[in-house]
Amino acid sequence: MARKVRLGQALATIGVLELCRYGLDLGPLFDRHASGDWGDADEKTRKENEHALTHGGRITSVYHPNGRRVWIVTEADRSRTVAMLPHEKAQ
Repeated sequence: MARKVRLGQALATIGVLELCRYGLDLGPLFDRHASGDWGDADEKTRKENEHALTHGGRITSVYHPNGRRVWIVTEADRSRTVAMLPHEKAQ
């Protein structure tokens, strides 16, 4: 897959790491996100992501591995990308 998004440091929250203990493989999710596959993100988020690719801004993908909703979020400065559960979103 061709990379559209520079991920920076790849991180995961405690909730996602707990899912990894039960078999979640984050590699394919980070790969999909980096290639511009936004998963199940809504249309508004998809448009924001496409705009962010050329103009800067945060990029968010949504996936449902094993029936659990996981967000992959790359910061606007591309310094890091975090896999998180929705309730773990920073305020």
